Amino acid sequence: MLPGEPILILNHFFPPIPDIGGRRWAKFAKELARRGHPVHVIRREQWPGEGDSLWTADVAVPGVVQHPVPARIPPYMAGRPLASITEKILYRAWLLRLRLCTKGNYYDAACRSRKGILAEASRLIRQHGIRHVVASGAPFHLLGHAVELKARFPGTHLVVDFRDEWTWAGHYGYQLLSGKRQRVEDAMEARVVHEADRVISPSQEILDHLRQAHGAEETKMYRVPHTVDPDDLRGITDSPPAGRFRMIYAGSLYGWQEMEEYFRALMDAFDRLRETSPSHFANCFFDLYITGPGADHVAQEVRRRQLDGHIRFHAPLPPREILRQIAGSHLVVNFFPRNKKDILGTKFHEVFLLRRPILHVGVPGLVSRTLIGRRLGDSVRVGELAAELPRIIRGERKIAIDPGADHGEFLLGPVTDRLVREVLT
Repeated sequence: MLPGEPILILNHFFPPIPDIGGRRWAKFAKELARRGHPVHVIRREQWPGEGDSLWTADVAVPGVVQHPVPARIPPYMAGRPLASITEKILYRAWLLRLRLCTKGNYYDAACRSRKGILAEASRLIRQHGIRHVVASGAPFHLLGHAVELKARFPGTHLVVDFRDEWTWAGHYGYQLLSGKRQRVEDAMEARVVHEADRVISPSQEILDHLRQAHGAEETKMYRVPHTVDPDDLRGITDSPPAGRFRMIYAGSLYGWQEMEEYFRALMDAFDRLRETSPSHFANCFFDLYITGPGADHVAQEVRRRQLDGHIRFHAPLPPREILRQIAGSHLVVNFFPRNKKDILGTKFHEVFLLRRPILHVGVPGLVSRTLIGRRLGDSVRVGELAAELPRIIRGERKIAIDPGADHGEFLLGPVTDRLVREVLT
């Protein structure tokens, strides 16, 4: 990538859209702009009253220019809980409409934005002489639109970023599709992988699957991890409170059915602690900062079991404040469902650098192996949580971490160096 060369990013959820899917490229955009690269971003428009991203401040910097395009679907078609009978009726009407006008996954949030994205991207490429284009999914139809863009401008260097699995893990409504529609999505995925110049992902398992499923060239596949921004960590010196045992969960919730099983086990653990160790129970607190919907009915059950003074739900906080809360905790508890067992998210790297132990709750996989092998924390299955969490709180089960471990490879600067050197070539 030449000095001062511009870049175009297609990211449906780029801030100020309030979704975790915008965090990854918000950080890269910020760093690329600092290095003198004009960054143009195409994202969807905000819906009225939608709120703001936790990472909006990161992209409010010189050199990052946003170009929103209409989503062309209403907010209740994009995973937001239906708020009224009227919305439920409209949802069904829109679902029928999307089925009729979409060949593949009509649940994909970018399924109707093709024309707007291609028109705006074409204009920007011509106006600014842009050669590098990055498309980050999900939604994955965005990656399909980007391949069409490459066909219009053959000199484009196209990078596609698989933040999640597309056709093989049942995300984003894929498991609800007919066999015919699934074949359309499979073909689109294969075309994206073959026609992109680089295929990147934060997960090696995703890259391995794409290579095996589609015979993609290994030389075009690169693992680019999620990054930790030193600006978020600067000046954080908080430490856990004495005389109390404080745990924290911060981020999104995944896998609703498995999540409910996890919360039942969590409440059982607190009930057991209350019965067997009243003094430890009185001084133990679990604070949850949930990004996105899904926790309301769980919070109601916590109140019903009279545990809300100890299992406490809070509104999301800005990233820097969340990191301060993590630094002031004894243990970071992370539940990941089965389909996330091999994906090390951003939150892990940040916690590593803060030197706080992690308790992974879920089935064994890359996450549990990494935590245990690098002495970053411990792992239990959901069925073990009710018995093992009280032992951890009482100090009977120790979680040893390596305070001298080097995690500098995950910092924004080094990861962006690799991105520029190996991917944006």
